[in-house]
Amino acid sequence: MLLAVGCTVKAQQTNPLYDRNPVRFGFGIMGNTAKLKYTVKDNNLNYDSLKTIESTYYPGFGLGGLVNVRLADHWDVRSMLNIQFARRDMNYAFKQDNIKVAEMEATYMEIPLTFEYKSQRHKNVRLYLLGGATYRFDFTSDIQTDRSDTKPILALYPNTFSYDIGFGFDIYYDFFKFSPEIKLSNGLGNQKVPDNFIFASSVERVSPKLLQFSLIFQ
Repeated sequence: MLLAVGCTVKAQQTNPLYDRNPVRFGFGIMGNTAKLKYTVKDNNLNYDSLKTIESTYYPGFGLGGLVNVRLADHWDVRSMLNIQFARRDMNYAFKQDNIKVAEMEATYMEIPLTFEYKSQRHKNVRLYLLGGATYRFDFTSDIQTDRSDTKPILALYPNTFSYDIGFGFDIYYDFFKFSPEIKLSNGLGNQKVPDNFIFASSVERVSPKLLQFSLIFQ
């Protein structure tokens, strides 16, 4: 009886030996929402004209290729080479009802290293949890751009690291595996380039934050 049930479940699975492959390759298409984590300096009010500072987020997108290595029955490690386009602005409101916007677009090359823990496969679906870290290089960093108190620029260092957490689902088809995934990347450390102008000097710490939704094909 148990043997018959086991054969029936296996017959319902598409490509049941897919996850036995030691190495797999694929690609991902990504959507993202970028924002900045920041703290305002305690003496910010010493700037008589500055009232508030706010971060604005925008949607972005990206794509990349991946390699996935099987570690054990429920464990994989994955790395990717991605290009992501993101934007997050800082709005500075002054007491003269004047708002200046530091536009902060980013074009990232990123290399994440992610460990995945996979649940038991149920027919053609399984859940996985992920955690890891990502290195990013921003080709559009303003680190070399001229700045002044009238030119709204808040520069970040081009090289950044983040820690990543998230989850996804593996959905199995005859010739590939499809994985919708949600991941949160939080920047590590203070990535602000210091200067003496109001747009940078009014904040203490700044680091990027990225919420990413991916469609992964392997």
